Amino acid sequence: MITGVTAVVLCLRAGRYGYFGDELYFLSAGRHLAVGYADQGPLVPVLARAAGWMAPESVTVLRIPSIVCAVASIWVCAALAREFGGGRGAQRMAALAYATSPFLITAAATLSTFAIDATLSAALLWILVRWSRIRDDRLLLGAAVIAAVDLQVKLLLPVLGAGIVLGLLIFGPRAVCRRPLLWAGISAAGLSAVPSLWWQVRHGWPQLAMGPVIAAEQRAATGGVGGLPMQWALLLGVCGCPAAAAGLWALLRSPALRPYRFAAVAVLVQALFVVVTDSRPYYLAGLFPVLLAAGAVWYADRDRRTWLDIAGRGVAAVSMVIALAVVVLLPLPASSLREPADTQRAVSLRMRMFGVSGWAEMVTAVDAAVLGLDPDASSHVVLIAQNYWQAAALDEFGVGLPPVYSANRGFAYFGSPPETATTVLYVGSNSAETSLRQTFSEVRPISRLDAPLGFPGITRHVVIWRCDHPLRPWSDIWPDWHTTILDSGEGIDR
Repeated sequence: MITGVTAVVLCLRAGRYGYFGDELYFLSAGRHLAVGYADQGPLVPVLARAAGWMAPESVTVLRIPSIVCAVASIWVCAALAREFGGGRGAQRMAALAYATSPFLITAAATLSTFAIDATLSAALLWILVRWSRIRDDRLLLGAAVIAAVDLQVKLLLPVLGAGIVLGLLIFGPRAVCRRPLLWAGISAAGLSAVPSLWWQVRHGWPQLAMGPVIAAEQRAATGGVGGLPMQWALLLGVCGCPAAAAGLWALLRSPALRPYRFAAVAVLVQALFVVVTDSRPYYLAGLFPVLLAAGAVWYADRDRRTWLDIAGRGVAAVSMVIALAVVVLLPLPASSLREPADTQRAVSLRMRMFGVSGWAEMVTAVDAAVLGLDPDASSHVVLIAQNYWQAAALDEFGVGLPPVYSANRGFAYFGSPPETATTVLYVGSNSAETSLRQTFSEVRPISRLDAPLGFPGITRHVVIWRCDHPLRPWSDIWPDWHTTILDSGEGIDR
């Protein structure tokens, strides 16, 4: 029942938020299919392309994979509770804790790599936990399939794998390491990642280059390592926090959960990875189900006094009310905006509360700039965007516009302008002027978008420049322009 109700609510809510910038990028990536990309595997672009083919311009259809994964994670959470020996009450408790977690609501709101990766990671742990209980080697083949698929989403699985292996070596069951099907599965999953890894090698490992950039963004938006406990608490929610804490304690200390103690090591290794690399807090989310399941089983097995039972029911009720309020009330209308977003933290909060807005206004301004070109320039013009969100929006919504390029992040690998491009309409900010004047013989601003409450980089701090006659070939310019920084304008305090 919990999964069914959650699925209906998430589907009804899916169309309320406009496109997130990364979703537009995935749609663009789907039009440039490859075996690898700068910061993710090929699966999500393939899903985006399929959604665009089935229902163009439907954000709901685009988000179906994330919704399916979110609902599947609820089932996995309950299934883990069952494997840990929990009855129906513990299973319902685990499912409810995950279903009302802010992470699930966030993951289902957009098409993303983390929504899919988290579910696949949880499913992999469930299979290994189940194998530990029933020792059916056919489960190892299922684990191999899940691992192979997950490696097409993100190349983060080796971190989880290292944690699992360390946990098995310390606490067991070590018998799994003697199973031929395990090594056959690991080999098959590894082979599935070869094309993506080869792509990374040929392009200089751009995913590794993203590490320091992500760390800097996390420090600006959430306080970095110091803010991780609060971020994890916000992702788990009112019910999830105590359940996850109890689950970790139970996995490490409870005799009944001793056979599954390797899962606690996997959690700790993943958390340590996030801390050391200063990376995204949600990289730990794939292990939330195992913690919530263990916590629910531990709680259900307690000889609870009346006051503790009442407290538990109260926490669950509060968690449901908060989750329902978030789903119903967000995103807030743009008319509720009162303050500009002038810091990364403020931009991050605005995206959660109001979504991302202004795509149509930006595309309209660029379209007007194109129409204002003289015939000679029109025949040799291209569009270049300073960041990949802008480029992806122009690529998706700019019907009839010139070809779109960007040297930012993954979009840079979709191609560079042809040598015949002698006029550029550059969508950027004032901060781009110095670089543009060093690259073109003529540079002048022709339009600005700077609404006081506009979204930074879309309808605020945006300048459309006309640039003529490149001073060097594009084959020389493009590598110099390549950047991993998501620049939203000079007004944003990083």
